Amino acid sequence: MANFNLFIPILQKIEGGYQQLSKDGGNYNSLGQNVGTNYGISARFYEDIIGRPPTVADMKAITKEKAKVLFKKYFWDDVHADRMNNQSIANLITDHAINSGESPIGKMVQEILRNDFRKNLKIDGDIGPQTVSAINSVNQKQLFDKIKRARNEHYNQIGGEYLSSWLSRLKKFSFQKNDLPSGQVA
Repeated sequence: MANFNLFIPILQKIEGGYQQLSKDGGNYNSLGQNVGTNYGISARFYEDIIGRPPTVADMKAITKEKAKVLFKKYFWDDVHADRMNNQSIANLITDHAINSGESPIGKMVQEILRNDFRKNLKIDGDIGPQTVSAINSVNQKQLFDKIKRARNEHYNQIGGEYLSSWLSRLKKFSFQKNDLPSGQVA
């Protein structure tokens, strides 16, 4: 089974600390104020957590440990990554949930499972028990490669100023053969 503690160091290297980029929508609260992001926690996401528009001080006060707790509860747990047999796949799915939301990665994975692996899944964007069961039942290396390719295509369709950083982020994820459950081959 996948383990959050193996995922978080990868994410923390990708996300870094506080930044306040004016062209990054993730830096703005619902009042349109540029308050920044910290350790990958966006202003709008944090607003939902604290129940009010965050200030610059609120965003700067987010610690690495606080961000870790939020990533576990609201992303890793939401996609049921701890129930996935393969660490590489859990990492790749959770990262996209953080980057784009659970529903977009859920739909992406469900479409791959349905179209490429003939799994009978409803395309609803919710990575629940049925989707996780389907994830665990297919060739893990093939699924990983298809998800990574779909993420790459997604970013290229969006394009824009952040394309190279999204693609660079995606390159940080690779399939580790030792992530296969015992008895399964790639």
